[in-house]
Amino acid sequence: MPPSRALRRHTSDGGVQFLNSRTFARNSRSSSVESSVTAGREASEPAEYRDDEVIDLDAYEADLASPGLLQAGELPLESFRLACGTVIRREDLIQIRPFSLGAYKVEFVLVKIIAQDRAGTKKIRGVPLARSRTLAGTLPKKINEISMILHVQRLGNVAAQPHLVDVGPGLIEERRTLILTNSLYRDQPYNPWASFQNIEEGDPRRRMVELHGHLVCRWKLVIYFTPHGRTGRPEETAFERVLESEVRQQQHRESEGLICERWRGGRIRGGSWRPNAFGQKYTLFDSFSGAGGVSRGAQSSGFHIQGAVDKSPEVWDTYRLNFSTELFKMSIDEFILATRDRIIRPDVLHLSPPCQFFSPAHTHVSANDDTNIFALFSCHTLIDKLRPRLITLEQTFGITHDRHGHYLSRLIGDFTELGYSVRWKIVRLAAWGLAQSRKRLIMIAAGPGERLPPFPDDTHSETGAGGLKRFTTVRQAISGLRRGDDLHNVASTKHHYPPRPRLNADGLMGTITTGGGEAYYPDGTRDFTLREYACLQGFPQNHRFSGNITSIRRQIGNAFPPNTVQVLYRHLNDWLLKEDGISGVGPPRNTHVVTVDDDDVVDSEDVMEVSRGSQQSSFGVGSLPEMEDIIAIDAASGSSAFIDLT
Repeated sequence: MPPSRALRRHTSDGGVQFLNSRTFARNSRSSSVESSVTAGREASEPAEYRDDEVIDLDAYEADLASPGLLQAGELPLESFRLACGTVIRREDLIQIRPFSLGAYKVEFVLVKIIAQDRAGTKKIRGVPLARSRTLAGTLPKKINEISMILHVQRLGNVAAQPHLVDVGPGLIEERRTLILTNSLYRDQPYNPWASFQNIEEGDPRRRMVELHGHLVCRWKLVIYFTPHGRTGRPEETAFERVLESEVRQQQHRESEGLICERWRGGRIRGGSWRPNAFGQKYTLFDSFSGAGGVSRGAQSSGFHIQGAVDKSPEVWDTYRLNFSTELFKMSIDEFILATRDRIIRPDVLHLSPPCQFFSPAHTHVSANDDTNIFALFSCHTLIDKLRPRLITLEQTFGITHDRHGHYLSRLIGDFTELGYSVRWKIVRLAAWGLAQSRKRLIMIAAGPGERLPPFPDDTHSETGAGGLKRFTTVRQAISGLRRGDDLHNVASTKHHYPPRPRLNADGLMGTITTGGGEAYYPDGTRDFTLREYACLQGFPQNHRFSGNITSIRRQIGNAFPPNTVQVLYRHLNDWLLKEDGISGVGPPRNTHVVTVDDDDVVDSEDVMEVSRGSQQSSFGVGSLPEMEDIIAIDAASGSSAFIDLT
């Protein structure tokens, strides 16, 4: 299900319109149809959408407010009686004649407002919902399970209330019974029709249940977009579980702590590394770990690396040079089998399955295509094995393209089937400090009983406006290197005679690939050294590599840049501390100290001396790993930071 889908304008007597809610409150505007935007068209119309299509904002104001407000000239009604005699009230669920809302088939509306304009025309205004089985496999296809479809407009860093749809009386078919719950389907389904799941699609009993049975909502599909002039493009998408606080009826509400306990045995506030001790940390399990880019960035953000797995022999020595944690030298399925008698519960799991098959640069069949696809789908089994509180995933943005859309849908479905909320977007990593124009698909997921974190705010921009830093340049990324540094042998690099065209050293470079591509030193006289490649890929200068030139270059190019991982994982560390009711992330950040986990074995070659004049040497952008070993107790809560929350 590609995230870029369009909404089209549409006019029809008594039809459906897509409304922004501030329009309701603007007294200067009329209540005409032109102050709304269409949510969809009749289902019988052809619906062809392309990734380059945009959300049409032409017919309404771009700013939003509470969805409970009315348009000018409208009066709120307590109820509305259909021709059949059924009375509709606020918070009722109504079934309507299906229409297309971008890529989604809407069949239901949760009523938020019943309005009547000056002409006496009545409108039902509310939240659109679709059957889970129509969402391209992104949600489990359970009978009578439905999901909200929420379009949320962002203004700066602030997200407004979701848009509503305006339904004419002619589209309403009947009132339905809705069960809104935060429980997982497998725990307490609250679905009286669960026994009908195995009945074939054509069975008349199944059809009767779908037409008249109770409907259950556990999920919200949220599409975030930012307006650009009179148009807008989806920039982030999320499937979020309904929260305990959103469930009104006690009999359908479950404690999130109980849900978490059922799923993973509970959570340890402050982190599962060294609970009840000084230096307590959250833990990471790094899968498809490669040369350790994620482990390096997460460790510098205060995480303890609990374990790693990678089946590629060429990265094993590099990983062992940098981390003493347990490295499983095997594939994911072999890891599952080898640890079948062990309970491993990291706080966070990272997934970086091989991405070559989904890359935009992949234009011909490769012998490794099936292996890469299998690795992507092994993530489901790994998640079920480790059951982390949070998950991060990094992939090529090519998986969002139409030709790979079914793989993305399947991947999202692997998260939601296990009860994980998940959000995803394409991130320009320069906005997180990388000196490249590299773009990656980043996902964050939260397990049963956990709230879904947002993405971290950008740290860099092209202009440096709004208190951000300017993009890290090529010059800044490699300026800390000195002759004689490890892997920085300028004489051994390929030199160009005559020199190649000069490049701008005070800008971003293109994406570093596993082969090095066309990248070369800005003055055009030579290629980059391996250490320069590593710095441009966000590695600190103390990260060591093992292998020949081709292997090391491949290890560097395949890595999730550690300095951008640091931005993401520092944000997640702060989020978990906040969720656990713990304040204080540790002592003031000291950019002159390198921290090493106490269980790491350090020899003389592992020690790096850092002077106050060489801060640039860390991640190539002036930030060494942090010393964040102190966890403070939230005095306001009056509770221990180290007890099990459940």
